[in-house]
Amino acid sequence: MTAAEEVAAELGSALRDFLGAYAHPVVPVEDGGHVWSRLSGELGLAGLLVPESRGGLGFGAAELVAVAAELGRAVVGGPFVPGAVAAATALSAVDTARSGELLEGIAAGSPLPTLVHVPFASGRRVAASTAADGALTLTGTVGPVLAVPPPCPMLVPVDVAGSPVLALVAPDAPGATLTALPSLDLSRPAWRAGFDETPATVLADGAAAAGAIRRAEIATCIALGAECVGVAGHALELTVDHARTRHQFGRPIGAFQALAHTLADLTVTVEVARSAAAYVTRCGGDERSAHTLAVKASEAAVTVTTEAIQLHGGIGFTWEYPAHVLLRRAHAAAVLAGTPDQHRRALFALVDER
Repeated sequence: MTAAEEVAAELGSALRDFLGAYAHPVVPVEDGGHVWSRLSGELGLAGLLVPESRGGLGFGAAELVAVAAELGRAVVGGPFVPGAVAAATALSAVDTARSGELLEGIAAGSPLPTLVHVPFASGRRVAASTAADGALTLTGTVGPVLAVPPPCPMLVPVDVAGSPVLALVAPDAPGATLTALPSLDLSRPAWRAGFDETPATVLADGAAAAGAIRRAEIATCIALGAECVGVAGHALELTVDHARTRHQFGRPIGAFQALAHTLADLTVTVEVARSAAAYVTRCGGDERSAHTLAVKASEAAVTVTTEAIQLHGGIGFTWEYPAHVLLRRAHAAAVLAGTPDQHRRALFALVDER
């Protein structure tokens, strides 16, 4: 185990202990905001990926995987992925005075910015135009996306004269809206961002903007993939515990061959997803390992949570039992950073480039 992996393991263990005070066995939706406030204020998770030079923790892929897995396991809501991961990664890749100010604000506890972007989208959904004086205005809608609840600064990828641009929209900019959408995941709503001749400033353009957006996509992919690993592992734990304690015909239901074989298959599925997460850590969070994690973890989370409800029997279908909460997070996280098929195609493209 490398030094980074040891730090990540300790961070994950500490986070699990911290969340244990709220997760019974998952964090209630109504407590999500309070829990995130404590995670951000007391543990500094908002600045997890912010460079130390900007006042953040300066962690990398190993720690991101460990933290996201625990947040997924407890089904914590809040703006971790769109703000502390996507926006912070994009800003860290842009070396400007304004991006530095925003990063320092994240580390200091200011409202998180959010990256308004749909991975694998074909073409920009927001049109940008420039006036004679060089002022930039945005028009259009994009969604559903994960976003920090308003008011918040928004980072919006657009094209200007055929060149990629990362634009910054102020929280109080006229014509800018963030509208909550119905979401399968009750703990973390999806949003639709709208712009109507909204003024914006250019944070980066050209290759710098394209690189920042791509890095943010990869980090988001890793975070949501790691969340799925945590969801799948927790669903399996709850199901195994149920199979051990629920008795039928005088013995635990887990002793029956049909259930035992299914649980064994699910265990293999979860371990494959955990191996993919370890692969991300060992590769430093590169693009290939991120896509691999997205495929294996999302499929594992959906499979395990679906089977968990079936194996719990009648209680698995009740609103009070958390099986449906894990299922909802699994399905939502599995598509918000791109579907498994999209990630497979991205992997094939990387292989073709070699």
